[in-house]
Amino acid sequence: MLSSKCVDNHMEEDLAVKPYDKSGAVRYHAGRFPPENLRHERIMPALCNAAASLGRYDAKITGMVNSDLFLAPLWRQDALASSRMEGTISTIEEIYRLESEEDAGTPDPYREARNDAVETYLYMRALRLGQEFLEKGGTLSEYLIRSLHQRLLSFGRGAQKRPGQYKAKENYIGDERTGVIHYVPIPPERLGPAMNDLVAFIGNDEVIPILRTAIAHVEFEALHPFEDGNGRVGRMLIPLMLWRLGVLSQPHFFVSGYFETNKAEYVDRMRAVSAGDDWTGWVIFFLNALHEQARVNIRTADQILGLHADMREQFREILNSQYHDQALDFVFASPVFRNDQFVRRSGIPASSARTLSRRLAEAGLLRMVRPASGRRAALYAFDPLLDLLRI
Repeated sequence: MLSSKCVDNHMEEDLAVKPYDKSGAVRYHAGRFPPENLRHERIMPALCNAAASLGRYDAKITGMVNSDLFLAPLWRQDALASSRMEGTISTIEEIYRLESEEDAGTPDPYREARNDAVETYLYMRALRLGQEFLEKGGTLSEYLIRSLHQRLLSFGRGAQKRPGQYKAKENYIGDERTGVIHYVPIPPERLGPAMNDLVAFIGNDEVIPILRTAIAHVEFEALHPFEDGNGRVGRMLIPLMLWRLGVLSQPHFFVSGYFETNKAEYVDRMRAVSAGDDWTGWVIFFLNALHEQARVNIRTADQILGLHADMREQFREILNSQYHDQALDFVFASPVFRNDQFVRRSGIPASSARTLSRRLAEAGLLRMVRPASGRRAALYAFDPLLDLLRI
């Protein structure tokens, strides 16, 4: 298992702990960023494929009516996949349940949730923070990067890992069990200028935006600027860059699923940049990831649209109410919800809303996760959508 560890070598000696083995480690590619050796003739086919696929995806989402309703699930899937790459395992239902409890104003909504679910949920919240920051005129900057990190590690296990602050100690990537170090990032004392160079490169309009995104991602991961959370923050920056650099019209493209499926190559290609200056191999891998994931995202969006159309007919028949469309859109936006939320947020009169949720449960379209208890409303899940989203 690859993991990032901050190590105080003086403490190791004092405590007589066996030191980490860095003898075979690859070290950060000092002085070789940005790359000057890209083989553009090798990159061009992958670049054309990626650009065409992203263009088709962007046309798809731009043409959607109420696209946020159908694309929001992709945010959750990306959070799950990106977090799983770091060994954080949770489910789509857990994430929606946390959203529901927080939206309902539950005191300490994280108390009953597993740590892994909380961390995944914070990933999604951090990405939303980045989108809102850029929508308000913010820039792709170190401030944004630190803000993403601060939100990601704001609660739970990450709260002790210097949220929003760059690393103060040297960190390594390696095997925690054996102590073998595979990669040594840039040391803290050289990180400041390197991050300045990275942000300047992101703003360099002389480089094609898709290539800028590919190169910036691997450089960020190579720098490994934080004590923890580097992989997740780096993957958050991909959709934000593609959007703000004009590749996409909305920040709704997510590629963590491809990276998770091809994790070994993802790690090897990044390490090869520092080990052998193979920027070209990395860029081709990244472009192929965009191409393949665009196709997956289009297919998923089509499946969600198709399910919505199928469910519309069922909701009309089962509910026999003028509010069937409002009920349908609500459960697609919040497939795990408390009944009082449905009453409060669906836009349906309270007495009608309670009747409609009961009818949906009786018809088997809603599953009761938790019955009503005291002042706590019943919790329901809309399995047709959750089943489609499980990865």
